[in-house]
Amino acid sequence: MTMKQVKLGDKWVGDKTPVYFVAEIGGNFKTVEKGVWLIDAAVRVGLDAVKLQTFEAETITTKKAMFNLEVTGYVPQYEVFKKSEPPKELQRAVFEHARSKGVTIYSAPSHMKDLEFMEELGVPIYKIGSDLACHIPLLREVAQTGKPIILSTGMCTLEEVQESVETIDTAGAGDRLIMLHCVSNYPTKHHEANLRVIPTMKEAFGLPVGWSDHTLGTEVSLAAVALGANMVERHFTYDKTADGPDHILSLTEEEYRQLIETVRAVEPALGHGRKVPSSSEEEHRLTNRVGIVTLVDIPAGTIITEEMVDVRRPGNGIAPKHWDEVLGWRASRNLEAEEPLHWEDLA
Repeated sequence: MTMKQVKLGDKWVGDKTPVYFVAEIGGNFKTVEKGVWLIDAAVRVGLDAVKLQTFEAETITTKKAMFNLEVTGYVPQYEVFKKSEPPKELQRAVFEHARSKGVTIYSAPSHMKDLEFMEELGVPIYKIGSDLACHIPLLREVAQTGKPIILSTGMCTLEEVQESVETIDTAGAGDRLIMLHCVSNYPTKHHEANLRVIPTMKEAFGLPVGWSDHTLGTEVSLAAVALGANMVERHFTYDKTADGPDHILSLTEEEYRQLIETVRAVEPALGHGRKVPSSSEEEHRLTNRVGIVTLVDIPAGTIITEEMVDVRRPGNGIAPKHWDEVLGWRASRNLEAEEPLHWEDLA
């Protein structure tokens, strides 16, 4: 299946393009100053894009819905979201600063009502979080904006992803869709990452697939890239110990820089996936492989026997697989010892 590429801003995402790195900062700032710092840090690191979260407690959840947190046990979702609800003025300020710095910035809605404000913001890309991955009416509405879509698929089965992809495709945005494999657990345990889903999804849909990483450290992100992830999305922070649930699993400026540098060093090693000799191996195929060679001088007309030949370097003669075919032929000319044997030497 031919892999599609999707353009985000002035960069393409897909196979044969550099991994696209996104900083998720949505839950990690509550003031313009902190938002500006994160944008400026993203510029210093060389990130491709910054992502926010657009939501209101009133529409994202009900007052009876609960979170079951390891530390505190059951807590009302409404209270958690109300505490971290990003004011529209704050979002506008951060968007304006990112644009002044030339940084691609976009957001994720939590409800159909968020779309009007996001269009007002002029988001160039829509991110659909895993919680809304099966919200078919929302997917249809977002697809009709004509903008690229990044669809997180945490908590989904492959069949559910198929339905969401078909919805987006039917609405006319199938060629503007990027999917993210994701595990909706914070932080994600390494044994839950299931990164082999990345090539499975690429094969199933022929679309770019990335990895939305909620693990601690950077090892799993590197493994995702090795398995073909076209995009990596990581939470980004100014301080892992800051107040808020996302800071602890976020990367700092230096951690994200090191991750990008490592991936850029590794990317050339991933190759094209076809099992063929490298350009440097073409010469080694002649010098370092083996072929059938003469052991002694063989006069023209002499029947070639096992005692006269052997399999040794170099490999630019008759291949060893033809050993039985060579024996019993006559030399077509005088052959010198220690030379590769060629088909034209036989008669």
